[in-house]
Amino acid sequence: MDEREADELQPESYSIGPLSFCPRIFASGYYPNTLWDVTRSTRIMGDPDATVSRRDLLRVGPALAVGGLAGCSSLVGDSGTDTPVPTSTETPTPTPTATPTATPTATATPTPDRPSIARQVIQRDRAAIAHIYRSVTGEITWPSLESYNRVDPALLGVWETGDDQIEFTDSAEFNESGPDYDNGGTYAAYDGALYLTYSTGEEFTFGYEIRDDGGDVALELENQSGQTVTFARTRAGSDERTVLEQFEDLILVEAQNPETQRQELQAGNTGSGFVVTPEGHVVTNAHVVGADEDPEYTLYYRLASRTREAIRSTLEEDYDLTDAEQADVEEVFFDKLFAYYADHSTVGGVETSVSVLHGRTPPDEDLEVHSWSATVETAGTVRETVQGEPTWGRDVAVLKVDAGSPLQTVPLGDSTDLGTGQDLFVVGYPDIGVQNLFEDRNTVLEPTLTSGVVSARRTLNSGIETIQTDAGINGGNSGGPIYDASGEVVGIATFKPADLDLEEVAFGLPIETATGFLGELGVENTPGELTETFREGLNAYWRDDCEDVTNHMEAVLDIWPEHPYAREFIEDC
Repeated sequence: MDEREADELQPESYSIGPLSFCPRIFASGYYPNTLWDVTRSTRIMGDPDATVSRRDLLRVGPALAVGGLAGCSSLVGDSGTDTPVPTSTETPTPTPTATPTATPTATATPTPDRPSIARQVIQRDRAAIAHIYRSVTGEITWPSLESYNRVDPALLGVWETGDDQIEFTDSAEFNESGPDYDNGGTYAAYDGALYLTYSTGEEFTFGYEIRDDGGDVALELENQSGQTVTFARTRAGSDERTVLEQFEDLILVEAQNPETQRQELQAGNTGSGFVVTPEGHVVTNAHVVGADEDPEYTLYYRLASRTREAIRSTLEEDYDLTDAEQADVEEVFFDKLFAYYADHSTVGGVETSVSVLHGRTPPDEDLEVHSWSATVETAGTVRETVQGEPTWGRDVAVLKVDAGSPLQTVPLGDSTDLGTGQDLFVVGYPDIGVQNLFEDRNTVLEPTLTSGVVSARRTLNSGIETIQTDAGINGGNSGGPIYDASGEVVGIATFKPADLDLEEVAFGLPIETATGFLGELGVENTPGELTETFREGLNAYWRDDCEDVTNHMEAVLDIWPEHPYAREFIEDC
């Protein structure tokens, strides 16, 4: 769902107009730079029967003062002297009252507050929430191109010869009529050629020339046999098109004497995922690993994107556009570039790879990046067609990595009873451009958490259930876990509707979609010794038992020496 770059593009300056900028880009010898485009226990520790809101703090009440509960004094061994029993006499004598010995009060040991459910989950599972990166490399070759506008403003208006007339409008439409005919269609006029496409489907090509003889403007058409006919302008037309409409009428064609252009490209996309077995099975979205995408498409797409980026500043300088208009113009231009590359380019040496990354924090060192090569064990369909309409599919993939040691896992829950209004939160690696704000872009390898509620449970046209939420799901979050208020994974962050102008509307697939794929592979979600040991160490950390923290986290490092966070808890304690 998202793309990320690590290198900076430094385009040349271009002076462009709607008819001339593309030839200048490619005549300049511009080539895009090589690029990188870079989304436990089955219960939270504590009372296994407790159900706590995400927004609540898990707190253990401070020890009650002795005497606050009936009978507590005896339980803590209070001491005192017996009170003498008064003796009854004729003259009552006041009985001395024994001075009571002060009752010692037991000193209460405060129990540390546990963090919120969301914080517990981040501390517990972040080593099991992975950053997925798919890479595509290859060499793309294409012929240099020229650009024209299909509407020639000089051609607009009405032209007549005898009883025949033809009219050209700025909507790229024409109409010709005579005593016994009336036809129309669309046209393109550029580089001295007039291409007519009639509503009947017939197509004709003419050479054309417009001459101005002392105020009398003439249009001369020549057919392929060399015959000519001359029209006189009887009414001039005007070009009322917006900048966007001018770009929509742009035509990109292979240059008459093309130069071969060549570039080695490296492109890809990123997403999120989560480890479900100690052996290294990772769940993510199928679209994150390009299950439905031709690798050549990825390279064409990237080349078109880079070219669009190269002229962005020039568009801003040459046209007075709003941000929305600028975005629309760039999108139209991108579509035309992509179509040209797809139709005229060849790609060789294509290779694809999928990597699973996570952050690690060695002592006294900055956050580094570690990655494992992954194989795609199985993947569902990203999109399906139902009654001719596209809809989302079973967009899940299961990867397998060999980390050389057991891995930490997340706990999978059950989304069956997850209903509207219930709390949930999403963890992953959204591509929100924050790497530009930090000198060390590795800092963005820390997972991000967003929270919200279940907005609705909806069924797609394909019959697939979804979880609608207002929690933030952005490009790069795809494939990451969705947790419920008890800290179990109940869904997979998957998509946002691109065609809806709505905020806080995103969708995930229920975890049962993933467990179905895991079942087909014979894979079960299990914690393993590493995960259980880490959780015990984390429980000790929350109760400030540093000796126990050290023992358990050292045991974790014995099992997985490169665990990214175990050492952090030892140091912090």
